[in-house]
Amino acid sequence: MPFPVQLLTTRAECDIVLAAANLELREFQVNEQVVDLRDDKKTDAATARAQELASANTTIAALTPLVAGLPAGSTARFQNEKQLRQAMRRREDLTTVAPTAVAAGPAAVLLALDVRQVQVQIPEIETCIAEVTAHRATLSV
Repeated sequence: MPFPVQLLTTRAECDIVLAAANLELREFQVNEQVVDLRDDKKTDAATARAQELASANTTIAALTPLVAGLPAGSTARFQNEKQLRQAMRRREDLTTVAPTAVAAGPAAVLLALDVRQVQVQIPEIETCIAEVTAHRATLSV
C-alpha cells in the first residue's frame, strides 16, 4: 500500500516528512546496531563460559587421579587438593542456574522480536522516503 504522498502539496511539507523519516531511519539503524551488539556480547559470553567449563572439567579430570595417588598429608597432595577444590567450585558456579539464566528464554524471544521489528521497519521507512522524494520532485513549489 503506497503512502498517501498526494496529501503533501508543497516541497516544504515533503521536507518536513523527509526530515522526520530520515531521523527515524537513523534511530532504527542505531537500534539495529545495538541489538546486534547485544547479541554478539551474549554469544561471546556464552562461548567464554563454555570454554571455562571445559577448562574446569579438564583440570578436574587430570587432578582427581593424581590426588588419589599422592600420599596423605603430603605437601603435593595438599596443593593439588586445593586446586581440585577450586576447579570443582568453578565448575559448580558455571553449571548452577544463575537468577538471570532463568529469564534467558524470554530474553532471547524478546531480543528476536526487537530484531524482527527493526528488520521490518527500516525498509518501510526507506520506502516512505523514496515515495516522498519522488513526489517532491513533481512539485513546483
